Amino acid sequence: MNNNEQKKILIIDDDKVFLDSMCEIFKIYNFDVFEAQTAETGYEALVEIVPDVVLLDINLPDKNGFDVLKTIRESKNFTNMIVILITGDSAVDVDNAFDSGADDCVFKPIAVEKFILRINKLLKK
Repeated sequence: MNNNEQKKILIIDDDKVFLDSMCEIFKIYNFDVFEAQTAETGYEALVEIVPDVVLLDINLPDKNGFDVLKTIRESKNFTNMIVILITGDSAVDVDNAFDSGADDCVFKPIAVEKFILRINKLLKK
């Protein structure tokens, strides 16, 4: 994939306000943005789209984000996919996020410009 191609990002989060604002922000930064509000619809989108980056909320209404992450990491189809866990829960164990296979773990509210830099750095690995 060359650097001029739009990178695909899938945001899985049940907070519609957060989801809408993040979608708008990533479009400004030239990402091809997809969204889902549950683990189930997120995984369906994941299989269909095969995004470069997944932003995955830890607390989803139908499943824990760690369970979704485990499913992603166990699939041979998604070995190079960047998965970033996001949460508003400051009690989340960041070490557990990395041990579970996350490429990063970010707490809400998100400092957008720094976050975009982190994502771009992960995409260049």
